[in-house]
Amino acid sequence: MPKQSTFYDDRPEDLQAYIRNISNNRHPLSLLLAGITDVRNIGSLFRLADAARLAHLYFYGPAELLEHRKVRRVARATLDYVPHSVLDLESAQALAEDHIFLGLEITDQSLPYTQVEAQAETVLVVGQEAHGIPPEILELCRQTMHLPMYGVNTSMNVAMAAGIAVYDQIRQLKTH
Repeated sequence: MPKQSTFYDDRPEDLQAYIRNISNNRHPLSLLLAGITDVRNIGSLFRLADAARLAHLYFYGPAELLEHRKVRRVARATLDYVPHSVLDLESAQALAEDHIFLGLEITDQSLPYTQVEAQAETVLVVGQEAHGIPPEILELCRQTMHLPMYGVNTSMNVAMAAGIAVYDQIRQLKTH
């Protein structure tokens, strides 16, 4: 019978060297949290950015939310080593000039996520569950994709949806 690994089984002896290696070998995919205000989702998305070794996490919203104690608790220590920055609209527009903004949002032009080909230097944009991606950021997206909903609800938790999309994009990047 398989034995479940614990945190201590997988933790490297030289954690600082391991973190340096991760910092220098990130996937060419970033995440933009656009208008997300639920501190638990923000913390969960930092955990995702760490787990998937994303290049960067951008935050479009009130910067003080990143200092909220619940963000720090849910994110664990990931805020200390996941590259992240806060964007205003002007800096988001500048970033969109040399990165591909890919919105995870159901729109009249969105494709199922399984039909969207991954490209390097993409910024996956996710928005607030109730209101989606803010319109000023959505217009910066070159493409939108969605997760097909087969149940009664028309959406799922943003951190869960982002996790599915992120890992699918990484899977494609690794096979190119």
